[in-house]
Amino acid sequence: MAKDLQQLKEEIRLRTDILDVIGQYTTLKRAGKNWKGLCPFHNDRNPSFNVVPEKQIYRCFSCGEGGDLFTFIQKKENLGFIEAMEYLARRAGIAFDWEHSAPENKSEKEEMLALNALAITYYKEKLSISPEAKEYLANRAILKSTQEQFEIGYAPPDWEGLTFYLQKKKTDLSMAVKAGLIKARQPAGQGFYDAFRHRLMFPIHDLNMRPIAFGGRAMGDDPAKYINSEQTPLFDKSRTLYGLCFARKHLSEKKNPVMVEGYIDVITAHQAGFTQCVATLGTSMTEEHGRLLARYSPRVLVCYDGDSAGIKATLRAAGVWESLGIENAEVRIARLPPDEDPDSVLKRGDTSLFQKALDEAITRIEFQIALALKDCDLESSDGRGDALKEILPLLATVRSPIERDRYIQRYAYLHPAYAFSLGRAVTQISQEVEHATKTARPNLSAREQGYPLTEQTNGAPLRQIPNPNTSWNPQKGNKDWKGKRNETKQILTDYSIPTGVMPTRTRSQKAEEHLLRALFTSEWRTSLLAKLVPEDLVTENGRLLLAEIARTPADAATGEIDPLDLLQRITAQEEGGEIEEDPYNEEIDLLYLPGNLPPKTNTKKLSLYLQELLEESPYGIANDPVTQASVDDCLTQIRRHRLDREMRELLQQLQTAQHLSDAERAHIQRLYHQKMCELRGTPATETT
Repeated sequence: MAKDLQQLKEEIRLRTDILDVIGQYTTLKRAGKNWKGLCPFHNDRNPSFNVVPEKQIYRCFSCGEGGDLFTFIQKKENLGFIEAMEYLARRAGIAFDWEHSAPENKSEKEEMLALNALAITYYKEKLSISPEAKEYLANRAILKSTQEQFEIGYAPPDWEGLTFYLQKKKTDLSMAVKAGLIKARQPAGQGFYDAFRHRLMFPIHDLNMRPIAFGGRAMGDDPAKYINSEQTPLFDKSRTLYGLCFARKHLSEKKNPVMVEGYIDVITAHQAGFTQCVATLGTSMTEEHGRLLARYSPRVLVCYDGDSAGIKATLRAAGVWESLGIENAEVRIARLPPDEDPDSVLKRGDTSLFQKALDEAITRIEFQIALALKDCDLESSDGRGDALKEILPLLATVRSPIERDRYIQRYAYLHPAYAFSLGRAVTQISQEVEHATKTARPNLSAREQGYPLTEQTNGAPLRQIPNPNTSWNPQKGNKDWKGKRNETKQILTDYSIPTGVMPTRTRSQKAEEHLLRALFTSEWRTSLLAKLVPEDLVTENGRLLLAEIARTPADAATGEIDPLDLLQRITAQEEGGEIEEDPYNEEIDLLYLPGNLPPKTNTKKLSLYLQELLEESPYGIANDPVTQASVDDCLTQIRRHRLDREMRELLQQLQTAQHLSDAERAHIQRLYHQKMCELRGTPATETT
């Protein structure tokens, strides 16, 4: 029986000193009972990284990273939890029951791994004496060092070369059949023959660098140019990415994974220094591939061939990535010149061209629009009309309203109304896209269709979806609506049955939290206090915390605020305990003078909000590094949210107020359009 997971975890923890492990990544110095050093997770200039050996935990009070021994290895080595356990178990000299298998299954897998290692040795020996294979690798400009790194070999044309080799090593040939190295002749009992013959051999490794399968590239005229090992207990090609064992240590949100098409593309890219490249194994990208890559970065780049098959594979990969439901997931497509691929570009040493393609990678929708416009005559009105028909359904697939509006404005010149007014063209295209959205995605959830939340406002049981074309006129009522005639239709965001899962943060809430975290640092405190106003923040707790941070003076030596001291003070305040009088900070902007601050009392636990802000939350809050780009992006996001909120309030006034004068109604409409223009970034005169 395999060890219980928790028991194994505790055994690893007992045999491993967290100081020894973390000390391999950063220099630690004693600070009382604890140890301090520069944080290995961000560009730390002051020692803000703390390790508590007694509790076997660590915490950085600058970037917020924290956890235990297993969390540290997962993040630094880009490993999953089970893989991190195996890494630490092997380091501690503890036998690891791989995937918690029973002993007999474990020994079978270990035997297969040993057979694959023998096969690698055999294939490498045959490569060393094959002029044809060595000449092929030389022509592909694959260096000897690269061949050694990827353990490239050669399977000779012999039908039983590997079979005889394994026999000499006194291995179990039936197990070699299970491993996919050889095959049994038919009828049974007639011996065995090699699965790979006259092929360049590429070992496939798991994330722990163990050989789990092989890929073979034909050296002759075999119609099957590439073949892979069959599925085994070790290998599932829909869950394996070639080159990821080498790439994973180099992947991050700043260095995104790049999907290329095959073995040679990956090898050539790594040889040229593009160590973030990986490839699927003779199959299209699957959800398992996507979730595997999503461990390392929410963005992936795709750089496939530009032929029809490559375009089809590119769009499929983009669709898979966007359907994963990962926060901030984004796919971008790198385009090379026609008839070029990563191997051909890098083989001739043109690394700048490949880097430029990665730097200028475009979104999936931009890629599809470029394909649609390629064959249209944009100089003629008919051609522009045809182009608009092509891109309308594409725009309907963009879920973000902000992104969709951006594309609509970019391609508004295709609409006939553009000759008279940009605003008119944008409005009409928006209406067409909205219609296309409903027809292109008829299976939208009630939440996405904006139906009411309760049976009372729905006017019917929740299972009966109201007609999306039904409109409600608060002045005249509506016979088609089964609710109360004198009630305004309530547009809410969700009426589905709660799932019991804590809702995730919206993008605007995460932007707010990112900015609030930055206020604790000396680099951003002063500049952000000058830019942030309470009205911009998304949540009430966010506004209250901004007030607390603003009224708290920074440490004279470091220029920072100690978040733990603030947390203790807020907790004591909520519990009605005795606390010191709030100090007054004379350097903050007049906006934050005591008379302008929100009240200190809070109906919801502000302490819990601050605690989740500082820790790695189970709700998916990311503790990203604070940069100028991230701050600017977050400021833009929360201000767009405020504009959207104010526009909805103005629209509600127009819909619900029945006794407005014409002048008052015109004034509200004018304000609404001004905010709409500000949100879109267009001059007010073009739409008002």
